[in-house]
Amino acid sequence: MTLSNLSYLRTDIIPHLMSQFESSFSVKLTDETKTIRDVLGQIDARLFQSYVKPTVETLSQTISAGISSDTWTPKIARPTDAQGYVYDVLLALVLVHSEVSTTAAGLTNQILSYLLEQSSLAFLAAFKSRRTYSLPALMQATLDVEFMAQSLNNYTTDRAGEVQSQIYLALDERTDDEARKRLQGELPEMRAVLKKLREGTKGEFGCFKRERRGRGERTVAVGTGGGGGGGGQGGARG
Repeated sequence: MTLSNLSYLRTDIIPHLMSQFESSFSVKLTDETKTIRDVLGQIDARLFQSYVKPTVETLSQTISAGISSDTWTPKIARPTDAQGYVYDVLLALVLVHSEVSTTAAGLTNQILSYLLEQSSLAFLAAFKSRRTYSLPALMQATLDVEFMAQSLNNYTTDRAGEVQSQIYLALDERTDDEARKRLQGELPEMRAVLKKLREGTKGEFGCFKRERRGRGERTVAVGTGGGGGGGGQGGARG
């Protein structure tokens, strides 16, 4: 609520008051207006960080613990679901969405987009901590990243997209040629799995769906090069 009020003060009230003052006294307050705008911007940034920091820390810890766990590597050749930690992260974001949308709806996009960016960075750091990826592990990583990204597609940003591309590059660098090549044949089935997961979780994560902002369907390029020369192993939205 404080963030919302400050945003309203910064974008509506203060500019209106400054304009009225300039009009009434026939003066230009260029320097004063800039100073006030800068100060309010700094306060807004501090308040924003104080609000999101605890959530970012929780999400990062959840992602790191989930990927570093001994149980993360799938025991089956073809994983058919995202790991539990991904659901924990998404459910935590559902709570954030509920809180923000009911108290400061205008900040929902900003906050969810920022949390997606920070979650993507946590994914990147956690996946980099593993030295190698077998084909099942590569498939699991792809399911985890894509299910998260597609569930939050309406809050994606250029920054989040860049980090997700870096994730696939990191996975590619830690994968041998055989697994990389075999993955190509698994992609159609993985797309079908992701579609089924999205349809099966509409109830839990339906709050993330809203009017699109002019972005196209999300597609992650599939790299076939090794040693950092290619793109990612991602699936495409079906």
